[in-house]
Amino acid sequence: MSLSSMINGGVDVSTLADRLGRADPAFTLRKYVHRVVGAGSKVRIAVRSAYTRAV
Repeated sequence: MSLSSMINGGVDVSTLADRLGRADPAFTLRKYVHRVVGAGSKVRIAVRSAYTRAV
């Protein structure tokens, strides 16, 4: 299973970085993570949800 798949499945980047022995989660993102299929729709859903709760 790839790190991108793990993130897509809900594992947070800080946890993955820690498990890989990396101090900086940003390094983990730059080095290992690739575009996630369906990410655009996840962003739209999250933004819509945030605005719905705020109103």
